Amino acid sequence: MGQSSLLKNVLLIAIGAIILFPLYAIFIEYPAFEKVITENTSREAVRIATILSSVLIDEAVELRADRLPKAFLRHIQQLQTDTRIIKLKIFNPSGTIVYSTNPGEIGRINEEDYFHRIVSTGDSKVQEIPKNTMTLENQMLPADVVETYVPIMKDGKMIGIFEIYYDISTEKNELRSLARRTTGVLVFLAAVLLMVVILTIRKAGALAKEQKRMADVLSESENRYRTLFEHAGDAIFILEGEGEKAGRIVKANKAAAAMHGYTVAELTGMKITDLDTIIAAKSAPDMMRRILIGEWIKTELHHRRKDGTEFPVEVSAGLLEFGGHRFILAFDRDITERRQIEEGREKLIRELREALESIKTLKGLLPICASCKKIRDDTGYWNQIESYVATHSEAEFSHSLCPACAERLYPGFNK
Repeated sequence: MGQSSLLKNVLLIAIGAIILFPLYAIFIEYPAFEKVITENTSREAVRIATILSSVLIDEAVELRADRLPKAFLRHIQQLQTDTRIIKLKIFNPSGTIVYSTNPGEIGRINEEDYFHRIVSTGDSKVQEIPKNTMTLENQMLPADVVETYVPIMKDGKMIGIFEIYYDISTEKNELRSLARRTTGVLVFLAAVLLMVVILTIRKAGALAKEQKRMADVLSESENRYRTLFEHAGDAIFILEGEGEKAGRIVKANKAAAAMHGYTVAELTGMKITDLDTIIAAKSAPDMMRRILIGEWIKTELHHRRKDGTEFPVEVSAGLLEFGGHRFILAFDRDITERRQIEEGREKLIRELREALESIKTLKGLLPICASCKKIRDDTGYWNQIESYVATHSEAEFSHSLCPACAERLYPGFNK
């Protein structure tokens, strides 16, 4: 959720920046360039007016249309040829035009407030007049101009005012063309950048979803294995595999704690040899060496509980590599009951074997006399049947008469 919100914020910031690029060019950069053009033109107009003022001051006492020096008029003609001055006027302090590049304006009087403020303060005045808009004198010019008023001073006293119309149409047209090209490029770059940002955010979103899915899978896997680890019936140990702490118990499950009479917290930090009997502890270094070279071992040995009692365990252990470290994963199973069953089975087999060995049996062909019924033994002697059977088996004899023999030997006895 937090990452999704971050991506949205990045997209909004990118869109805002992309929109602001052309707006900045149109409303800030372009007007700044126009201001520079106006200021440069104004300084040029003031410089020209200063040059012309020096000519007038040197050659005239007062400004009158019929007394303007010829040198001054030649300067004006030269300036109109060399510069972009489209109109030049000279006012006397009362506002009467004593000279104009448009002769029809000579003698007119400027009674506007701005003119009287210039006369009273002695400051220059500059204003940019866009094409086909009214000048300060309410005239419309077919070009972009800078209208400049420059006082003519002599001995600290104002003797007249220059009004210069300086054509800046070329600069403005070049600026507009540059602004259009710049804005077009910025809009194109902004569009490309916007596409890149959108594609990047989409890719980042897809990557974030995949990372979340993998995190969920990993979390589920971790939970599953944690459950198996905690609830396994066998003892499970994770041991340090290398260094000075080799054999130290990093993690143990509940079954390991219950099997050895410790708590999980008590087992953590102990060495596995603390649980081994003296004999088992001697074989631990060799077992760890074999495990670290990749062998999975399975053996039986004896462990010791917290109360000191010993019990047999079956150990299965192998190498576990995680996070650039090597550990030993060991599964221990209490085989006390299995040992008891095996010992009981062995005892039963031993008893049965002894019982079988004590049983005497008769087998093979028995040579017996057809008349007296004596049996010949392995040494060639003839023995009474009772004696032979008693010698070669556990059977004992008791004598009696069958009914037929009793009738034959003792007639009428059974009656």
